[in-house]
Amino acid sequence: MGRRFVVMLACVAVVMLVLVPSAFAIILSSITPSSGEAGTTVTCTIRGVFQVLSGAQTPTFSLINGTTTISGTTGAWNLVVATATFNLPGGAPAGLYTLRARQVTVALETADLANAFTVYRQPPVLTSIDPSTVVAGHGELTLTVHGNYFKASDNAFTGSSVRWNGAAVDTTFNSATQLTAVIPAAKLTTAGIAEVTVMNVTDGTTSEAKSFTITPPAPFLTSLTPTSVWAGYVKNDIVLSVIGGNFLAGAHIFLSGGEKTGTTFVSAAQLTVPLVAADISTPTTLTISVQNPPFPPGMPSTGALLLPVVAETTDPAVTISGADAAWHNSPVALSFSATDGQSGVQKLQYMAPPGVPAWTDGTSCTVPVTTQGALAISAQATDWCNLVGAASATVNIDTTQPTTDALNAVSVKRGKTASLRYRVSEPTNLSPSAKVVLKVMTAKGGRTVKTVTVSSATMNVTHSATFKVTFRKGAYRWYVYATDLAGNPQANVDKAKFTVK
Repeated sequence: MGRRFVVMLACVAVVMLVLVPSAFAIILSSITPSSGEAGTTVTCTIRGVFQVLSGAQTPTFSLINGTTTISGTTGAWNLVVATATFNLPGGAPAGLYTLRARQVTVALETADLANAFTVYRQPPVLTSIDPSTVVAGHGELTLTVHGNYFKASDNAFTGSSVRWNGAAVDTTFNSATQLTAVIPAAKLTTAGIAEVTVMNVTDGTTSEAKSFTITPPAPFLTSLTPTSVWAGYVKNDIVLSVIGGNFLAGAHIFLSGGEKTGTTFVSAAQLTVPLVAADISTPTTLTISVQNPPFPPGMPSTGALLLPVVAETTDPAVTISGADAAWHNSPVALSFSATDGQSGVQKLQYMAPPGVPAWTDGTSCTVPVTTQGALAISAQATDWCNLVGAASATVNIDTTQPTTDALNAVSVKRGKTASLRYRVSEPTNLSPSAKVVLKVMTAKGGRTVKTVTVSSATMNVTHSATFKVTFRKGAYRWYVYATDLAGNPQANVDKAKFTVK
């Protein structure tokens, strides 16, 4: 008996050894959120199966990508859910990470959820720099950099760095959207284009570049107004103002080496001259210079300024107001407008056949009801460089009353279903549907005993309306009423017999 008891205990022990691992196995099913930016802290909810038994320990979690392991700090947990906080290093490789869980129960239990979490790096975004240009020899410059995803420096992260032609310059973090940088005078001595970028140093991401222009010095000519003109501009209202110094009465302005007649001496610091269409007929860059008297030979300025003659890049934007998709049985008032952010609007025209078949100057018109159907309306605007923008719209006119047909006499037992077949008709180019009201009335006295409303019935199609008859036996009539989309009521009210047996 004793020996048998020992054998039985040994069998039980073997069974327990077999069952324990599966009884305490960890299972991972999901992690939320499943992504995070390098250099940030993310707290995740992890779902699966964990152990809360005597001798069990808190589960630990980690994210693994190759040789990189990011350990998490476990928060609250129970049998099926746990929280873990991961401090994602700024230098952590971007990509997919496996979630690993460990828990000490009877034995060390481990479970993996492959490719469960994504670490990404958000590069900085550079939207603008201020200023974006200086004159050569400007001296030390404080540059304000605008954008997004800029990083502050701290013990774990070296932050965002402004780069000038790829080289780091002294940078101050103001906010996630603004940095300031000091550009040494030595970098601003020569005319040219510098590339400005922002680098988030720890994760090595860099923004796209913005160009910084260093303009050549102009000793006697300092500025022009306007600073550019539109090629082909025909308004003839441009007066070029040349600002500088040491101008003398009788000085002449030159356009690309050719003397421009009509120069006006304003002061020793300003000359003006009108520009006509012939001066700026094609895209180019005019070189503006000055010569002081006496003539000949004239005393030329030692510097010049450039006046870009720029081709327009957009047509005028035209808007037609008052047109809609509805159908109308009365005149429709339209208005036309146009904008042009470059040379400006020269004229606005419209065309509304058949009444206005050709382009006509104007900012409004009324579409009459003399012609029915979908009428095409067009408008166009011409800017001061003779570029044309256009818009179109459709106005739907319908003054025709629909006709109605009650297509069947009805004979039905009380308590059964009646079917009313009807049709509403209009020419095919007018309102495509109508609101229909069907009424069943007593043959004597015309009292309504049933009303059926159909909110939208297609024109020129046979329809059926059904209902259960609950009113008394006897003789009735049913009638068809209709109103089309333009609000025109039926031209006739058709009817048919309705008998309840």
